[in-house]
Amino acid sequence: MTRSVQVAVLALLALPVLATAQVPADLGEIRQKSSLTTNDRTLLREYLQQAVKAMLTNTDADRRGMVAARNNLLAEVQTAEGRTEAYRQAFAEEALAVLQKAGDQAVSQPARVNFVMVLAGLETLQAAPLLQSALVDDPYPASRYWAAKGLAMLAPKIVQQVVPTLEREIATAIEKALQKPHSPAVLMQLFAALGTFDHEKAHDILAAGVVDKAGGMDMSDPVVQKMVSDIVTALERVYSREVRPDAKKTMLLACATLCTHIMPPPPVPDEPPPAGYGRLMVQLNASLEKITGEDVGFQSTESLAIQHLSMLEWVERLARTKQIPRRPAMPAEVEEAVKQREGGGGASGGAGGTAGENAPAVKAAADAGT
Repeated sequence: MTRSVQVAVLALLALPVLATAQVPADLGEIRQKSSLTTNDRTLLREYLQQAVKAMLTNTDADRRGMVAARNNLLAEVQTAEGRTEAYRQAFAEEALAVLQKAGDQAVSQPARVNFVMVLAGLETLQAAPLLQSALVDDPYPASRYWAAKGLAMLAPKIVQQVVPTLEREIATAIEKALQKPHSPAVLMQLFAALGTFDHEKAHDILAAGVVDKAGGMDMSDPVVQKMVSDIVTALERVYSREVRPDAKKTMLLACATLCTHIMPPPPVPDEPPPAGYGRLMVQLNASLEKITGEDVGFQSTESLAIQHLSMLEWVERLARTKQIPRRPAMPAEVEEAVKQREGGGGASGGAGGTAGENAPAVKAAADAGT
């Protein structure tokens, strides 16, 4: 998420919640019902139409009315106290029906963002198509973030309720979304959803997405470090559930790709080592040991540069034993160091080289990183 988008999203969240809007007395009464009549639902729909319109068409400079409308809508489905489960479910169903017809009424970017926030906050499987559409097509980064977050929040429910067709549909939407650049905040939510699903397509897109996006990840960013940590956990989980040999190789390729890109900067005298890199390498090493039953002599007590050499040794080990289909490309500075070491020859081999050809990469990495 760009800084301007981050500021916009945080501003929306930070606005104080106003007192709950006035609701019809009958609406307050039906909160206690264990089953709702047609008339009850009509009252809900009338209230929702007014509340959604207030949220989407509010033009107050401070946006307090917009945010209050959003929070009042979400409170009805997210607050258990004083509301029966039947009421909350009916409210979510009616809210979704109203929102489906009202999306084009948003008069501003903040209004559109609040619209997607409410969709996500309903946490109902029926909202998935609208969230997928927002993820792929919405012009606003903040809206796409909330669409991604909404899908990630739905993922555990989808798995619990065993809806493989919806898993496949969401995975396909994420695959399309991953063809475009996204902030780490959005990517974190997309990979979280993929890592939760049990569908084979989700597993394939998770692995392919990591391989594709790893090179653009700024590993010094705490958000990226959290995302990579979650990705490692997800890859270990789906690897244990996979039965397809080729899929397992692709997942290990994703792990190997991360090994090449968790590259700590050169040490600075009299300064502590940068935070996060060591934790990621310890976690990734432990995951690879668990998955493969092997080890490369990784020692967490060694310097970050030596730990990174162990990460590259994992890459060479996996390629040499043909547990991955190819050796992933090394970071540019490592590839250049390999070329120089080999006199500009082809030993670095690019992404498709074999472990035997590319063994100098491990030594070259030491030179590049120290």
